[in-house]
Amino acid sequence: MIKAIEQLKETLIHEKNMYEEILKLEKEKTLVIRKGKVKELESMTKKEQQYLMKMGTFERIRRSVFINTAELLGIEELNSLSEFLLYLEDEEVINEIDELRNDILKIIEDIKQVNELNEKLMEQHLDYIHLNIELMTNQVQDGNHYGNKAQGKDKTKTHLFDAKI
Repeated sequence: MIKAIEQLKETLIHEKNMYEEILKLEKEKTLVIRKGKVKELESMTKKEQQYLMKMGTFERIRRSVFINTAELLGIEELNSLSEFLLYLEDEEVINEIDELRNDILKIIEDIKQVNELNEKLMEQHLDYIHLNIELMTNQVQDGNHYGNKAQGKDKTKTHLFDAKI
C-alpha cells in the first residue's frame, strides 16, 4: 500500500507540473492571439497537444494505482481519488494528497478561464477579419461622381473577386 501511495503522489506531482506548464502556455497564447501571430499560435497548439498526450499517461498510471489498491484492499474498485483517500489512515498522507488534488483543480480552473479569454479574443479577431473581407469584397462605387443630384442612381456594387485584371 505504501508503494501505491508513493506512486500516486508522484503521479499527482507530475500532473500538477504539467498543468502548470499548460497554464503558462495558455497565457503565452493570449499574447500571441492579441498580436495575431498565426504561425506561433500553430506551434503552441502542437506543443499543447503534446502536453495533453503526456497527461493521458499520468491518467493511466493513476487508474492502475486505483486498480492495484482495490485488489490489495479486497474491494471491487476505486473510481476516484476521493474514494482512494477514504481507505487511508495516515492524516498527513491524506492531507498531502488532498492538497495536491486541490492544487490541480485550481490550476485547471485557471486554465479554463484563460481558455475562455483566448476563445473570445479569437472570435473578435475572426470577426475583424470577416468585416475586412466584407468591406473589400462588397464596395459600392458611384458610376459618376457628378450629376444625378447625388440620388445614387448610378451606384454599382463591385466585388473584389469579380474585377477584371
